[in-house]
Amino acid sequence: MVFILDDGSEFDAPLEKVWNYLRSDEHRHPSAKVISREVTGNVVVLTSERTVRGNLVKVKMRNTLYPPIGFLQEYLEGPVAGSRAFVYYTPKGDKTGITIVGDFTIAGLDEKAVKDTLMTMLQTSFDEDNENLKKAK
Repeated sequence: MVFILDDGSEFDAPLEKVWNYLRSDEHRHPSAKVISREVTGNVVVLTSERTVRGNLVKVKMRNTLYPPIGFLQEYLEGPVAGSRAFVYYTPKGDKTGITIVGDFTIAGLDEKAVKDTLMTMLQTSFDEDNENLKKAK
């Protein structure tokens, strides 16, 4: 397991708008093709296909939402299976700070490769969310 702490990023939207977006149909990532999405209360189980290190892979994750603080993300299937992170938000007026802390693993990769791969994945998701938030109602 590789410990990741990613903080200092900010969404260009207030916290309330971020939460409304996260729970809406506007919350989509061009980098992932959704296969299934199951919502039960504050738990979302998402199965998708995405590219990891140049390979198209199936990933299943469970997100447990704790509004307005953040959410627990658990990777259940795919190359990142067994990884867990907590994503939490800090209100900053018209912006929202985002921090991700967790333990990650990717089968067959050493610590540096895991960190590099995860930081690329996190940056892609952040960029997509930030762009979508600009268009969100």
